[in-house]
Amino acid sequence: MKETRPFSMKDKIGYTLGDLGCCCTEQFRAMYLAIFYTLVLKVNPVHVGILMLITKFWDAINDPLIGALVDSHKNKGKGKFIPWIKFFAFPTAVLCILGFVNVSNFAYGARIAYMFITYIVYEIMYTCVSVPFGSLSSVMTDDVNQRTDLSRFRSLGGTIFMTVIVIAGPLFLYKDNQPVPSHFLIMSAICAVIGLICLMFTSHWCKERIITEPVVEKKEKLNYFQVIKDITKNKALLGVMLSSFIGIVGAGMVNGLNTYLFRDYFGNVAIMAVSGMLSVIWSLIAFVGTKFVAKKFGKKEWIMYSATFSVVVYAILFFFPLENPMLFIIINGICYLGVSGFQVLVWALVNDAIDYQELQTGKRNEGIVYSAYTFFRKLANAVSGSMSSFALAIAGFQVNEAVQSEAFSGRLWKTYTGLYVVGYLLAVLVLKFVYPLTKEKTAKMLQDLSDKRKAATAE
Repeated sequence: MKETRPFSMKDKIGYTLGDLGCCCTEQFRAMYLAIFYTLVLKVNPVHVGILMLITKFWDAINDPLIGALVDSHKNKGKGKFIPWIKFFAFPTAVLCILGFVNVSNFAYGARIAYMFITYIVYEIMYTCVSVPFGSLSSVMTDDVNQRTDLSRFRSLGGTIFMTVIVIAGPLFLYKDNQPVPSHFLIMSAICAVIGLICLMFTSHWCKERIITEPVVEKKEKLNYFQVIKDITKNKALLGVMLSSFIGIVGAGMVNGLNTYLFRDYFGNVAIMAVSGMLSVIWSLIAFVGTKFVAKKFGKKEWIMYSATFSVVVYAILFFFPLENPMLFIIINGICYLGVSGFQVLVWALVNDAIDYQELQTGKRNEGIVYSAYTFFRKLANAVSGSMSSFALAIAGFQVNEAVQSEAFSGRLWKTYTGLYVVGYLLAVLVLKFVYPLTKEKTAKMLQDLSDKRKAATAE
């Protein structure tokens, strides 16, 4: 342990701001970039889907490479992960803004080229921030309760962003149910600047306390193939990766259709702001309550129980469509409580997987283990982003039509609810049968790891 101030609320708030900073660019793009491409740049949704699939697939491959570079970085007193966050936060913010420049007057091929370049360069820069930030919590503390707190506070950062953007986005980005191109650029600039400021606070308030680099007399090259081999034997990591992959694909496809659902099915995109306001209540309940239910039932157990409830509710909605948007918003909010465990506790599961890796191999390899997980997350985002665009096209969305057909609206509802059910149901099943760390097994693992560290210190 490094001699630094004890773990405190300052670390938790700093970590919250870090997630908020990442969400300000990444989640804003996830929510509105495909919409910007189809409604403002008038690009065929099939072409948007192909673009996202190609660029996100490359980004997913890029993650382990960045993770290996992060792991090879020497801690020279300023930390192993924090210098990466500080350096790459600015170019990430700039590329976020460039992605929302209105180039609708370009030729169609030039629009595609501009989209491709700005998209892929942004993702490279963002990876250089997100991988170190995700690995950071594993070296801030080794206390299981403090790690759960960090996972909870990390989810709070995303919750803050989503609450604000879901309220402000529909009110600011649209006029008379139609998008305003310049407003997308303005909001992207605001999000990018706020994100940059938040990440700077994270760099100063979060402290790295656990030194994981072995002291060696000779330069030793990292055996990437051995690390990958070790990772494939890490059932905890495989479980959380596969479960997250399936859940993210389902949820991402649903979220990608959310704006179209309110705009074209309910006929009022501005009412999404009401959903954002109510989400404050649901998010606070999830933030406060998850700590207690996870401690009582276990992280894995609570995620499974609560998500299954939401799956059942959406299965009913599939067969019985709602026409009242307010009733849908309320039901959807209650279901959010059911699946919130995936968002609130997933990072704690990743940290447990890192411990599982150390117990098995004697080496933590936080950067590579974390980047392996983010590989699957980004691969899932690639699939979900492209598939939601394909689903939009299959449902009959027409790029040049301001008002969509009634047939499109009906197919959109079935697609929306069906994807929710299939995605989360499969994610729960994978978590149950693949992820091995129940409440009791997690406690035993941490105790065995503590004994192993003490024995190594005594020697």
